[in-house]
Amino acid sequence: MAMARVTRREFLRAVGVGAAALSAVALLGDCASSRSTGPGLASTGTVKGTVTDLGGAPQAVGRIYLLEDSGLNDGQYADVASDGSFDFGAIPTGQYQLRFWGADLADVPESLPNPVRITVTAGQTTVVQFRIVLGAQDTNLRQIDVGDYFFQEEPYGLPNGTVVVPLGTLVCWYNVGRMTHTVTGGPWGDSGPLGLDANFNWLANQAGTFPYRCTFHAPAMQAVLQVTA
Repeated sequence: MAMARVTRREFLRAVGVGAAALSAVALLGDCASSRSTGPGLASTGTVKGTVTDLGGAPQAVGRIYLLEDSGLNDGQYADVASDGSFDFGAIPTGQYQLRFWGADLADVPESLPNPVRITVTAGQTTVVQFRIVLGAQDTNLRQIDVGDYFFQEEPYGLPNGTVVVPLGTLVCWYNVGRMTHTVTGGPWGDSGPLGLDANFNWLANQAGTFPYRCTFHAPAMQAVLQVTA
Protein backbone atom coordinates (compact mmCIF):
# COMPACT_ATOMS: atom_id res chain seq x y z
CA MET A 1 0.00 0.00 0.00
CA ALA A 2 1.53 3.31 -1.04
CA MET A 3 1.80 5.91 1.67
CA ALA A 4 3.89 8.61 0.04
CA ARG A 5 3.60 11.97 1.76
CA VAL A 6 2.17 10.39 4.92
CA THR A 7 4.33 11.22 7.93
CA ARG A 8 5.58 8.53 10.27
CA ARG A 9 3.49 9.89 13.12
CA GLU A 10 0.34 9.89 10.99
CA PHE A 11 1.10 6.32 9.98
CA LEU A 12 1.79 5.28 13.57
CA ARG A 13 -1.47 6.82 14.74
CA ALA A 14 -3.33 5.01 11.98
CA VAL A 15 -1.92 1.60 12.97
CA GLY A 16 -2.06 2.29 16.70
CA VAL A 17 1.68 2.36 17.39
CA GLY A 18 3.05 5.03 19.75
CA ALA A 19 5.86 7.34 18.70
CA ALA A 20 8.15 9.56 20.79
CA ALA A 21 7.17 13.22 20.68
CA LEU A 22 10.08 15.25 19.42
CA SER A 23 10.34 18.92 18.54
CA ALA A 24 13.09 20.83 16.80
CA VAL A 25 13.82 23.53 14.30
CA ALA A 26 16.53 23.35 11.63
CA LEU A 27 17.56 26.59 10.03
CA LEU A 28 19.80 26.83 6.98
CA GLY A 29 21.66 29.90 5.84
CA ASP A 30 24.77 31.11 4.09
CA CYS A 31 27.11 33.90 5.05
CA ALA A 32 30.27 35.24 3.50
CA SER A 33 33.52 33.94 4.86
CA SER A 34 36.31 36.27 5.90
CA ARG A 35 38.87 33.88 4.44
CA SER A 36 40.93 34.85 1.42
CA THR A 37 40.24 33.10 -1.88
CA GLY A 38 43.91 32.65 -2.63
CA PRO A 39 45.65 29.66 -4.23
CA GLY A 40 44.22 26.34 -3.07
CA LEU A 41 40.94 27.86 -1.93
CA ALA A 42 39.40 28.78 -5.26
CA SER A 43 37.65 25.40 -5.62
CA THR A 44 36.65 24.94 -1.97
CA GLY A 45 34.37 26.47 0.60
CA THR A 46 33.83 25.75 4.26
CA VAL A 47 30.88 24.14 6.04
CA LYS A 48 30.14 24.62 9.72
CA GLY A 49 27.30 25.35 12.11
CA THR A 50 25.79 25.01 15.55
CA VAL A 51 23.35 22.86 17.48
CA THR A 52 21.24 24.60 20.13
CA ASP A 53 18.03 24.06 22.02
CA LEU A 54 14.98 26.17 21.22
CA GLY A 55 16.13 28.79 23.71
CA GLY A 56 19.46 29.20 21.93
CA ALA A 57 21.60 27.33 24.46
CA PRO A 58 24.36 25.22 22.83
CA GLN A 59 23.81 21.47 22.96
CA ALA A 60 26.81 19.13 22.77
CA VAL A 61 24.87 16.27 21.23
CA GLY A 62 24.81 14.50 17.90
CA ARG A 63 26.81 14.02 14.77
CA ILE A 64 26.46 15.78 11.41
CA TYR A 65 26.86 13.69 8.26
CA LEU A 66 27.92 15.22 4.96
CA LEU A 67 26.02 13.47 2.16
CA GLU A 68 26.55 13.63 -1.56
CA ASP A 69 23.99 15.47 -3.66
CA SER A 70 22.44 12.08 -4.48
CA GLY A 71 21.91 11.51 -0.76
CA LEU A 72 24.66 8.88 -0.49
CA ASN A 73 26.39 8.73 2.89
CA ASP A 74 30.03 7.77 2.33
CA GLY A 75 31.03 8.21 5.98
CA GLN A 76 32.07 11.87 6.18
CA TYR A 77 30.94 13.40 9.46
CA ALA A 78 31.69 16.01 12.11
CA ASP A 79 30.84 15.44 15.76
CA VAL A 80 29.16 18.26 17.64
CA ALA A 81 31.69 19.86 20.01
CA SER A 82 31.19 20.78 23.66
CA ASP A 83 30.16 24.32 22.67
CA GLY A 84 27.48 23.01 20.29
CA SER A 85 29.48 23.75 17.13
CA PHE A 86 30.57 21.56 14.24
CA ASP A 87 33.04 22.26 11.46
CA PHE A 88 33.85 20.28 8.32
CA GLY A 89 36.60 22.65 7.24
CA ALA A 90 37.36 22.94 3.52
CA ILE A 91 34.95 21.10 1.22
CA PRO A 92 35.09 20.99 -2.60
CA THR A 93 32.49 23.24 -4.21
CA GLY A 94 29.23 21.65 -5.25
CA GLN A 95 25.86 20.41 -4.02
CA TYR A 96 25.61 18.42 -0.78
CA GLN A 97 23.23 17.47 1.98
CA LEU A 98 23.73 17.66 5.75
CA ARG A 99 22.01 15.32 8.19
CA PHE A 100 21.74 15.77 11.94
CA TRP A 101 21.87 12.46 13.78
CA GLY A 102 21.26 12.37 17.51
CA ALA A 103 21.29 8.60 18.15
CA ASP A 104 18.66 8.07 20.85
CA LEU A 105 19.15 11.53 22.36
CA ALA A 106 17.56 13.97 19.90
CA ASP A 107 16.03 14.27 16.47
CA VAL A 108 14.64 16.73 13.92
CA PRO A 109 10.83 16.57 13.55
CA GLU A 110 9.26 15.40 10.32
CA SER A 111 7.85 18.84 9.61
CA LEU A 112 11.38 20.08 8.90
CA PRO A 113 13.91 18.79 6.35
CA ASN A 114 16.57 16.38 7.55
CA PRO A 115 18.82 16.09 5.63
CA VAL A 116 19.02 19.67 4.39
CA ARG A 117 20.46 20.61 1.01
CA ILE A 118 23.37 23.01 0.79
CA THR A 119 25.55 24.60 -1.88
CA VAL A 120 29.26 24.99 -1.18
CA THR A 121 30.62 28.05 -3.00
CA ALA A 122 34.29 28.87 -3.53
CA GLY A 123 35.66 31.09 -0.79
CA GLN A 124 32.38 31.12 1.12
CA THR A 125 31.24 29.56 4.38
CA THR A 126 27.95 27.69 4.47
CA VAL A 127 26.45 27.83 7.95
CA VAL A 128 23.78 25.41 9.12
CA GLN A 129 22.03 25.88 12.44
CA PHE A 130 20.13 22.98 13.98
CA ARG A 131 17.80 23.77 16.89
CA ILE A 132 16.73 20.67 18.75
CA VAL A 133 14.83 19.40 21.74
CA LEU A 134 16.39 16.51 23.60
CA GLY A 135 14.27 13.40 23.75
CA ALA A 136 14.46 9.69 23.10
CA GLN A 137 13.73 8.54 19.58
CA ASP A 138 11.28 5.80 18.73
CA THR A 139 13.43 2.66 18.76
CA ASN A 140 10.69 0.83 16.85
CA LEU A 141 11.44 2.90 13.75
CA ARG A 142 14.02 2.27 11.02
CA GLN A 143 14.64 4.65 8.14
CA ILE A 144 16.08 3.60 4.79
CA ASP A 145 17.14 6.40 2.49
CA VAL A 146 16.13 6.12 -1.14
CA GLY A 147 18.77 7.92 -3.17
CA ASP A 148 19.78 8.06 -6.78
CA TYR A 149 20.73 4.43 -7.59
CA PHE A 150 20.84 3.16 -4.02
CA PHE A 151 18.92 2.24 -0.87
CA GLN A 152 20.85 2.95 2.35
CA GLU A 153 19.93 2.51 5.99
CA GLU A 154 20.24 5.71 8.04
CA PRO A 155 22.69 6.90 9.17
CA TYR A 156 25.52 4.78 7.73
CA GLY A 157 24.35 1.47 6.25
CA LEU A 158 25.84 -0.10 3.15
CA PRO A 159 24.34 1.10 -0.15
CA ASN A 160 22.01 -1.56 -1.61
CA GLY A 161 22.76 -3.83 1.33
CA THR A 162 20.64 -5.97 3.65
CA VAL A 163 18.79 -4.26 6.52
CA VAL A 164 17.72 -6.50 9.41
CA VAL A 165 14.80 -5.42 11.61
CA PRO A 166 12.71 -7.22 14.24
CA LEU A 167 9.06 -8.02 13.68
CA GLY A 168 6.85 -5.02 14.51
CA THR A 169 9.34 -2.39 13.28
CA LEU A 170 8.01 0.56 11.31
CA VAL A 171 10.21 0.80 8.21
CA CYS A 172 10.23 4.19 6.49
CA TRP A 173 11.77 4.62 3.05
CA TYR A 174 12.54 8.30 2.44
CA ASN A 175 13.55 9.73 -0.95
CA VAL A 176 16.67 11.87 -0.49
CA GLY A 177 17.60 11.76 -4.17
CA ARG A 178 16.63 14.06 -7.02
CA MET A 179 15.07 11.33 -9.16
CA THR A 180 11.71 9.60 -8.80
CA HIS A 181 11.98 6.10 -7.32
CA THR A 182 9.83 3.22 -6.13
CA VAL A 183 10.13 0.65 -3.34
CA THR A 184 8.83 -2.49 -5.02
CA GLY A 185 8.77 -6.03 -3.60
CA GLY A 186 8.06 -7.85 -0.36
CA PRO A 187 4.66 -8.08 1.35
CA TRP A 188 4.06 -4.35 0.87
CA GLY A 189 3.94 -4.70 -2.92
CA ASP A 190 4.73 -1.35 -4.47
CA SER A 191 5.11 2.15 -3.07
CA GLY A 192 4.18 3.89 -6.28
CA PRO A 193 6.37 6.73 -7.56
CA LEU A 194 8.17 8.64 -4.80
CA GLY A 195 9.33 12.15 -5.65
CA LEU A 196 11.81 14.29 -3.73
CA ASP A 197 11.20 14.16 0.05
CA ALA A 198 8.33 11.67 -0.31
CA ASN A 199 8.21 8.63 1.93
CA PHE A 200 6.70 5.16 2.08
CA ASN A 201 5.98 3.35 5.36
CA TRP A 202 5.47 -0.34 6.07
CA LEU A 203 4.82 -1.91 9.47
CA ALA A 204 6.88 -5.12 9.41
CA ASN A 205 4.15 -7.60 10.36
CA GLN A 206 5.56 -10.59 8.51
CA ALA A 207 8.91 -12.33 9.10
CA GLY A 208 11.08 -13.25 6.15
CA THR A 209 13.74 -12.11 3.73
CA PHE A 210 12.38 -9.71 1.13
CA PRO A 211 14.37 -8.52 -1.88
CA TYR A 212 13.06 -5.26 -3.33
CA ARG A 213 14.00 -2.81 -6.05
CA CYS A 214 13.28 0.50 -7.73
CA THR A 215 11.30 -0.25 -10.88
CA PHE A 216 12.86 2.73 -12.64
CA HIS A 217 16.50 1.91 -11.87
CA ALA A 218 16.80 -1.86 -11.32
CA PRO A 219 18.97 -3.89 -11.47
CA ALA A 220 21.43 -1.21 -10.32
CA MET A 221 19.09 -0.19 -7.48
CA GLN A 222 17.98 -3.14 -5.39
CA ALA A 223 18.36 -4.22 -1.75
CA VAL A 224 17.06 -6.67 0.86
CA LEU A 225 14.92 -6.23 3.97
CA GLN A 226 15.13 -9.07 6.47
CA VAL A 227 12.44 -9.21 9.19
CA THR A 228 13.24 -11.48 12.13
CA ALA A 229 10.67 -13.02 14.46
